[in-house]
Amino acid sequence: MNLPEQHQIDHWIKTALDSIAQTYKDFESGFYENENISIQSVHTGTALFYASLARAKFLNRSPIKDVRKEFSKAAQYILKSFTMTYDKSDPDYQEKEPDWSCVMETHAIEGMNFALMAGDIDTSSKIASWFQDPGDGDLMDIEVNRYAHALANVLKNRPEDAMKRLNDQMADYKKKPAKKGYRLNYYTLSMALEGILEFDGKKFNQGLLEHLEFYQNDAQGELKDTDEEFICDDAVALGNLGIKHGLAVTVEYDTLPKGLLINS
Repeated sequence: MNLPEQHQIDHWIKTALDSIAQTYKDFESGFYENENISIQSVHTGTALFYASLARAKFLNRSPIKDVRKEFSKAAQYILKSFTMTYDKSDPDYQEKEPDWSCVMETHAIEGMNFALMAGDIDTSSKIASWFQDPGDGDLMDIEVNRYAHALANVLKNRPEDAMKRLNDQMADYKKKPAKKGYRLNYYTLSMALEGILEFDGKKFNQGLLEHLEFYQNDAQGELKDTDEEFICDDAVALGNLGIKHGLAVTVEYDTLPKGLLINS
């Protein structure tokens, strides 16, 4: 496994902890309300801080239970943004003006990923159950939307609905192959997820491998010198989901650390 320098790890841990502490301080002081900042956006931002802390703790060789605890917190903050939007029983329910930008497809994917990385199937299923196309009708690209719904349907134990989304997805990719960018990203993820649904270990691992190869461009590009350079969230999350469905992860890749898989 490729590891960063210790001073980098220490910096990431300190930065994440400082950011979380500042967020709590600003929340308590009423800063966000005074500045008219969406509390949902604060929650989704806090989720990213906890996810960064989890990755850094893993790279620091912290006990895996502590790492998973931070990933679970990250997922729960994403979940809170969704319940504030859709759950009328949530004390912070935003009936009049929910922040639709905080319940987009990518937020749902991140939240489900964080929960799966934590081995927290309950929270991943809750996020999946609240995820829906946002009420403002502003959908992301079809490839992103289909994948988010497919992943959510797997977690809701609705395999037929998930497979329908993936069949449509892969049919479009067959017509117009994905060569780069977000389309290639969601092609590789869709292949791995399809492998899980079909209980096809070869397709599952091929999807993981192609995604990790795609991710390497980001890891050595815009994510270089961050904790995300060393850990691919999507691959770890799908790896754990595959394991949960009885498949084995056979791919060997630096950004898919075996220590984050739930059977290790």
